[in-house]
Amino acid sequence: MRNEIPKAQVYIESLIPQEAASKQKSRQFAEELGLGRISLSPSEGQLLSFLIRLHKCRKFVEVGTLTGLSAQYILEGMDGEGTLWSLEKAEVHAQKAQAALADHPAGSKAHLLVGDARVTLESLASEGPFDGIFIDGNKAAYGDYLTWAEKNVRKGGLIIADNVFLSGAVWGDPTQQKFNDKQIKALQDFNKRLADSTLYESVLIPTAEGMNVAVKLF
Repeated sequence: MRNEIPKAQVYIESLIPQEAASKQKSRQFAEELGLGRISLSPSEGQLLSFLIRLHKCRKFVEVGTLTGLSAQYILEGMDGEGTLWSLEKAEVHAQKAQAALADHPAGSKAHLLVGDARVTLESLASEGPFDGIFIDGNKAAYGDYLTWAEKNVRKGGLIIADNVFLSGAVWGDPTQQKFNDKQIKALQDFNKRLADSTLYESVLIPTAEGMNVAVKLF
């Protein structure tokens, strides 16, 4: 994912200030893990922060911490005043994320939960309702995450999901990274669910990997 950077993105990111040291640390950790290519780009991070700030979110959930880069953008979108629960399956990723977040001014507002998100999400239900969720985890489980969000994100809350194009696999393009049928079907169904105008007001943004943004109407 994100192997080729579109010229428009290169231009956009030439206008963005350099990321703070804590974000650079997250990127360095991701590179050390061989996962730098799946980290949010600076423009995607800015978009995430912008949407959360516009929506005045204060209680937010993230599925897929990786090394804490997107968590920092989420915290900044809440102006350092909100609380973030970030879920990560891999212990080593969570440890790296914690180290990067320790250098962020609002890092203490992030609570990292380690384990399969389909399990740890259920442990969060008592903290809800939430103002929004950012989904960037196990692609085959996107439908499960959305089902949880439908129960635990407030009416009018935000649902944001990354990688919803699967590098083009959702519309049938051959991809360098091989996605299985379960992953492809899960993302196709996920995008269709968010396109239901009786349940959501949504927009599918054509970022490099596709970002689906929806407001829950029920």
